[in-house]
Amino acid sequence: MADNHKTPPLGSLRVFVATAQTGSVTAAAAQLHLTHGAVSHQLRGLQDYLGVALFERNGRGLKLTVQGTAYAAQVARALADIGSATEKLIASRDYRRLRISCMPSFAARWLLPRLGAFVTNQHDLDVEVQSSTLLTDIKGGEADIALRFGHGLYPGLSCRLLLKDWYYPVCSPEFMNNHPLSSPQQLIGLVLLRSNDELWQPWFNAAGVDIEEPQRGTVFDDSSLMLMAAASGQGVALARHTLAVDDLARGRLIRPFATALESPLSYYFVCRLADEQQAAVAAFRDWLFREAATYHPPEGRLATPQPSRS
Repeated sequence: MADNHKTPPLGSLRVFVATAQTGSVTAAAAQLHLTHGAVSHQLRGLQDYLGVALFERNGRGLKLTVQGTAYAAQVARALADIGSATEKLIASRDYRRLRISCMPSFAARWLLPRLGAFVTNQHDLDVEVQSSTLLTDIKGGEADIALRFGHGLYPGLSCRLLLKDWYYPVCSPEFMNNHPLSSPQQLIGLVLLRSNDELWQPWFNAAGVDIEEPQRGTVFDDSSLMLMAAASGQGVALARHTLAVDDLARGRLIRPFATALESPLSYYFVCRLADEQQAAVAAFRDWLFREAATYHPPEGRLATPQPSRS
């Protein structure tokens, strides 16, 4: 029996092979639909795990070491074999558990509050929600369905636009009482809750105010946690409409300003091409798109992204 303790995590191996094949952390991140930081973190973790240098600096890029070159070739072949074996297995299986992958923030704020209605009517089907910021390998069988927030470029997979999104500031009613806001310019000096991947600057530009990107304050890697902080009165958060819409309807959050900026990314329903008409996948897809049909753009002035100011 193989010693699993000597096998690195599959996700880090996929990141390593993508970086080795593209020669760039940025290109690998784009290919895997991960952030630059997530790819760098995975590579560091893999090299620490192995105790071997896999890359060396080559100008502004990366170059495989001799050991890294040999390892990349072997791992790429192994991943291809795993993918092929998994596709054959999945093609022959009878669905009893539907595995759905999505970002933690979308799972917590949009999917889970609605999912009970679907589960109640599916007596013979178990649903497993996999919430992770890491990209799930749908082709390789890590999940049956993915709800991805991106540009919709997922080669070799069935991909359908589910929801568009918009950004706008939100805060708690108590915060608004303590800091009456009538103009975006008044945001200067206030606590602006932020995410590394969702910057304030594009919204500032859309609102027509000259404010620098916040450099201090609490930074969140989960937008759901950021909204929880805003609802507890800790500051003003830049929210995605899909994640904030329920809290706005219940009065836990309010919008101080009318401007909403369209996101360059949207939510997509993704599955294997061979599974498009599979009964469990089709049932969930049809239910999900009915739910999405009840979702509407935010009220107010809807703006489209403009080039950043120099």
